[in-house]
Amino acid sequence: MQSTVVPAAAAAMASGCASRSGSKTTVRYWNGFTGPDGRTMLRMVQRFNAANPDVQVVMQRMDWATYYNKLFVAGLGGRAPEVFILQTHSIPRFAQASFVRPVDDLAARRDINIDDIDSNVWRAVSVGGKHFGVPIDVWPMGMYYNRKLFREAGIVDSRGEARPPTNRAEFLDAIRRLTQPASPGKPAQWGFVFTNFESNVYSIMQQFGGQFFSEGNERCLLNGPRNVEALQFCVDVIRKEKCAPPPENFDAWIGFRQGAGAMAFEGIYMLADLQKERDLDFAGAPAPRIGDRNGVWAGSHNVCMRADLKGADLDAAWRFTTFLSNNSLDWAEGGQVPVRKSLRATARFAGMRVQSQFAREIPYATYLPRIPFIFEYQTEFNTAIEKALRGSASPQAALDKAAANVNQIIQRQKQNGQPIADSRGSLLGSANAEYASAAK
Repeated sequence: MQSTVVPAAAAAMASGCASRSGSKTTVRYWNGFTGPDGRTMLRMVQRFNAANPDVQVVMQRMDWATYYNKLFVAGLGGRAPEVFILQTHSIPRFAQASFVRPVDDLAARRDINIDDIDSNVWRAVSVGGKHFGVPIDVWPMGMYYNRKLFREAGIVDSRGEARPPTNRAEFLDAIRRLTQPASPGKPAQWGFVFTNFESNVYSIMQQFGGQFFSEGNERCLLNGPRNVEALQFCVDVIRKEKCAPPPENFDAWIGFRQGAGAMAFEGIYMLADLQKERDLDFAGAPAPRIGDRNGVWAGSHNVCMRADLKGADLDAAWRFTTFLSNNSLDWAEGGQVPVRKSLRATARFAGMRVQSQFAREIPYATYLPRIPFIFEYQTEFNTAIEKALRGSASPQAALDKAAANVNQIIQRQKQNGQPIADSRGSLLGSANAEYASAAK
C-alpha cells in the first residue's frame, strides 16, 4: 500500500526537498513496512500529523526487496526523503556514502533518553564513533512452538502446560519425541523446521562462539571450526536425526502454521502472521541455548534523517523521530519489541505475551556483521547455508567457498579504495568482548 501524497507535498516529491506551505513543513518518510506493520505505522503517522499541525509527514512504503536500491539511488540523485528507515545492518553502507545525518548533537538535547536504549542496540547504529539513527525496536529471533503438539507428546510442566526446551539436551529430546512419520490421511509431523536459513543458522553459530571476521575485517573467518560445527549440527537435525524436513519442496513456515511442525525459530515480526491462524495453539519463548553460550540473531528498524537537513526541515524531522521513539509501545502492538527499557517495564508490554518473551533475549541479541559490503556478504553466507542444508556440499566445503568469495570482495574493496571497516576499525563481524561477557 502506498501513502496518499497531499497536494502540499507534490512539489517536494519531485524536487527532493521538504516543502513549506505557509507555516507547514512537509516531511517525506520512506520505509519497507508493506505488511500489517505498515498499517500500524500509518496510524502513528496520522496521530503525529494531528498533534503537529505545522508538520505534514507523508509516508511512502515499498517492498524491502527493492527498497534499499531505490533509497540509495535517491541519495545519489539528491532526491532522498527527509526521514527514512534503515535496518541496522545497512547503516554502515549509507553512513559511509554520506547519505545519513548523525544524531548525536540532537540526542544530547535529551528529547530522547538514550540511556533508556539497550547499550548493544545503541552501539550497533554507530559508525566512526557517531550514531546514525534512532532505533525504535529490536527484533531478536525467538522460538515459536505448538502447545497442542507439546501436550500430546507429554512435554509439559507440573501444571500440564507445554514446556519449551531451554538447552541442547532438551531441544534434541523434544524434536525426537515430536517427530512422527506420515500415516494414511495424515502428513508427517516434524519436531523442528528451519525457516529463515540466515537467522536460524547465524543464531546457532553465535551460540557456538563462531567468529565471522578478523580485527578490522581484514579476513573472513566464516569457515572457522566453531561455525563449521554449528552448521554441522543444523545439518544433522535434518540428515541424521531426521527431525526436520529437508528444505527441498517444503515450505517450513507454512508447515508450522498448519501444525506440521512443532517448533520454529523466527523473528517477532512473524507474530501477526501466526495470529491469523485461529486453530493454531502457539506460544513464544526464548530460543534454546544449543551451544555453550547465549546468542540470537537480531535486527532493528532505525529512524534516520537525510544528511543535509537544517532549519525547519531538521526540526520537523527530529520531532517526528522523537515521536516514534517515545510512542514505540504502540509500534510493538503490531508485532515488535520496543527498544526503550522503560516501555518494556510497563504492564501493557507484559500483556504482550510473545513480545515480552522474546524481549528476554535482548541482552545477548547480536546483529549481522557491521560491514560496508553487507549485501554481498549475505549472498555468500546464505548460499553456503542452503548448500549445506540441502546436502549439496558439506558444511566445511560450503563455508570454505563462501569465505574465499568474501575474501575476494574484501580485496576488491581495498583495490577500489573502498572501506572494509569504519575509521575507528569498529565494524567487526565477530562477537566482541562486551557481547561475549553478556552471553555467558
